[in-house]
Amino acid sequence: MTVSSGANEDTPNKYSWNTLQDRLRASVVSISISFPIPFDTESNSIGYATGFVVDADQGIILSNRHVMGPGPSSHKATFFDNQEVFLQPTYYDPEHDFSFFRYDPAELKGIEPRAIRLAPEKAHSGLEIRVVGNNSNEKMSVHQGELSQLDRNAPVYDRNPKKIYNDINTFYYQASTTSEGGSSGSPVVDIAGDAVAIKAGGNRAASNYMMPLQPVKYAFDYIRRGEIPPRGTLQAVFRHMTHVQAERLGLEAAAAASEGVCADESTGVLIVHKVVPNGPADGVLQVGDIMIGVNGAAVPGFPELFGIIDAEIGCSISMRVFRKSQFITVHAMVQDLYEIMPTRTLNLGNCYLHDLSFQEAASGSAPVTGVKISMDATSLFPSHETGQRKVIHAINYQITPNLNALIQVLRSVHRGQPLVVTVKDFHDPRDEAMFVTYFPQVTAPILMYTRSIATGFWAVEPVYGLIGAPEPKLGPALSVDYANLTSTADDSFASRVQQCMVWIETRPVCPADGQYAIGRSGTGLVVDPKRGLVLCSTRLLPNPTSNISATFGSARANATLAYIHPLYPVAFVKYDPALLADIIPDLGLLKPDRRLGVGDPVTVFAGTNSQLKQCAATVSGRQLLTTTPCESCLDQVFINTEKFLLSPTPTPMEYNIGVVCVNDQVRGVLLSLPECFHCTYTNKYFGFDIALVLPALSQLRASDIVPNSVRVLDVEFSCLPLATARAFGVSAHRLQDILHSAPETRSVLKVCRILHIRPADMVSLEIGDIVLQINGRNVEHIDDVACFDCDLVQLTIIRQGRELVLSIPTTPFQGANTNHIVYWAGMYFQQPYHTVLQQATRPVSNVYVFTFTDGSPIAMESFHLKMFVSEISKNPINTLDDVVRVAKLVRDPNLAEFNKRVARNEKMSSGTIPGRDVIIHIVMLNGEDVVKSFRTNDQYFPAWQLHRGPRIDDNWVLEEF
Repeated sequence: MTVSSGANEDTPNKYSWNTLQDRLRASVVSISISFPIPFDTESNSIGYATGFVVDADQGIILSNRHVMGPGPSSHKATFFDNQEVFLQPTYYDPEHDFSFFRYDPAELKGIEPRAIRLAPEKAHSGLEIRVVGNNSNEKMSVHQGELSQLDRNAPVYDRNPKKIYNDINTFYYQASTTSEGGSSGSPVVDIAGDAVAIKAGGNRAASNYMMPLQPVKYAFDYIRRGEIPPRGTLQAVFRHMTHVQAERLGLEAAAAASEGVCADESTGVLIVHKVVPNGPADGVLQVGDIMIGVNGAAVPGFPELFGIIDAEIGCSISMRVFRKSQFITVHAMVQDLYEIMPTRTLNLGNCYLHDLSFQEAASGSAPVTGVKISMDATSLFPSHETGQRKVIHAINYQITPNLNALIQVLRSVHRGQPLVVTVKDFHDPRDEAMFVTYFPQVTAPILMYTRSIATGFWAVEPVYGLIGAPEPKLGPALSVDYANLTSTADDSFASRVQQCMVWIETRPVCPADGQYAIGRSGTGLVVDPKRGLVLCSTRLLPNPTSNISATFGSARANATLAYIHPLYPVAFVKYDPALLADIIPDLGLLKPDRRLGVGDPVTVFAGTNSQLKQCAATVSGRQLLTTTPCESCLDQVFINTEKFLLSPTPTPMEYNIGVVCVNDQVRGVLLSLPECFHCTYTNKYFGFDIALVLPALSQLRASDIVPNSVRVLDVEFSCLPLATARAFGVSAHRLQDILHSAPETRSVLKVCRILHIRPADMVSLEIGDIVLQINGRNVEHIDDVACFDCDLVQLTIIRQGRELVLSIPTTPFQGANTNHIVYWAGMYFQQPYHTVLQQATRPVSNVYVFTFTDGSPIAMESFHLKMFVSEISKNPINTLDDVVRVAKLVRDPNLAEFNKRVARNEKMSSGTIPGRDVIIHIVMLNGEDVVKSFRTNDQYFPAWQLHRGPRIDDNWVLEEF
């Protein structure tokens, strides 16, 4: 490449920097970005950037590749007078960081943008420039600078290539300006207002990187004619090096000159940096080869080399290279670069798969083969096995070199059937893993996205029958072999406990109840083998939409969520007991005659049905369990629950449950609390009396309907020491009476928080009330006032120093066992769960939004999480059925026709994606009212709902609408 100083060029006097904004005002636009799904180098996200008009008659806007994104996207351009037009993602370059959008000029009223001329020939070292763009989302920000280095290699923005797109095989310019995020795609202009480069990126040292316009102008000539620019590849990455560096590699100046390489006419040479295996250059070029010429022409820089490659697609080219102190000639066939661009992605219920792209393969010097796991929000592929740089190499030992092959394999698979998956890291060929997974019984919709070359839009089609129906249930002949199972204990009771240990795996369909869709696994305890009921920690089942499986030795069965206890961190799972006949013993859970007390010796069992651990411990104390909600996701909060502590404290268990026994009787369980996706989890385990869950177990034994009979006082209690209680007005006689009935008691219960505000005329508890008796009996511990099965209780309390007897109504526990989820406009709607109701100042409806999808329309409007919805487009919202009704009402009627036109690869004049402008009225947890508007995106965010019936055997059912 030749670098010109430009010092002798005359600058026309008719231009002034002071008038630059006026001349460019109508031509530079702010672009809002939505990437609805992850694809290739981009994650699903939102953002802002810049573009500028390069053809006003056809409505062509130039910006960056990373602004358009290689996958499904939606973009909106805002002109200086705040007019908005939707953009058509017409073309992005397979390698370089530029793209072209189209808009319909007829949609603009009152302004006439002027095309900014592309003038790559005007770039020279020392040229004074201005970067005009949407810096930090502020329109028409102008930043001055001066072009310095014109022949630097493409910058590497992040040394971890899995996180960001990096350009290859081109020069970049460098200039020191103060432009930051949002200015990507800005024109880099001279004083005449001509673009000499396009802003691409920068670093923290105020160095900005500009992409040269030579490849842009080449592609632009084709785009304005309605054609796709030819792009060839050798599947190799080249870098530029100086003549001095080349000489260190053995290319002496005299020898180079004899081959036509003149140091006076260029700044350096090109060297082979990477060769992608199995590509056209594999076995032809070698890393370290210095490029001398191609087809007899010198190639001192990227424009010269790729000018030839783009013109010789499908042809063999002759390359003169310097290798190991000698000049040799090699030949290679030029491949069409578009052949290795992925244009489809399969959404397996929020697990996104697509062919590995050349861009990512080249970053790891891996062959362009295999199916990349772009994102797995279903835990279909274990994250510890797949990570973020893995491709699926085979399924059930059948090689899957591309998405077509993978789909053919999946068509022979049934739901619930094991899949043996082989994955490889495309950055480390040694990193290969093989594991078994199971396709869930219920998933979010399975969709195929296919890119239209004519418009850049993506057709979205549901894929039915990709995964077969569940296999027939296995009959009673299914058996579990316990003969070879080992235990550290020899007694028969330990053996029965071991056989009741079952391995539980959960894979949620979608976010719910404050929990994201993260799969978990651990041990559960069979508490009723005749009914097929398993007790486990809610850490395994914090999300009620989970697909559940239970593994007994070598047998695996599907299960359903029978019940999540509203007060305690326990859940019940149900499997078909006919599958295991009489193999699982009954532990005979009975209500003990007393609670575990301080000093009681216990035996703790923990493990699986293949390995059981046993230890002796002593109950060292009892206290209230206190948890706080996560600010990010409102994890479940536990109040009015007492735990017991053991000494020595059991080490953290990876099994999530322990069985606490006394004299071969189950007296309690050790449970781990639910963990949050955002929080640091300390893996704490606490003891809970088995008597707390026996009432719920009795109801599950007696009925097939999910229990819903727990009633509470809607207050939170704290412990008040007896000495302090005396100061609050509790008489000495009352204290003596409490100590007589419960000698181990050292405190009384005081109301510390009101959970729900009741009408003023309703008798209720108040903050500071001390509860002494319930229905004439002394309150000995928190279990006495935690929950009830009656509508009214009589309480003896101390209020402001006076003893009162009040009849207090109980209220049904609200927000337990979610059974309906609606997904619309990227938002997940559900009934508010109990933690939300505890914290909501004004719950205005039975519709609550916990989270939304990154890249969704609602995310573009900077919505906050955790909100009640009261109205959508003037339609009152009180139930989830209201949301479904309104979603159908505002659905764009042109969606089906638009999708057909995209699938037929028809050209379109407008960049508008089907959707409707809606107004939503929300109420935050603190009671603040917010009204916002946004436009739905029916193309990339299809609506659906999940619901399950009232029976404990009912599965979730997906319905698209």
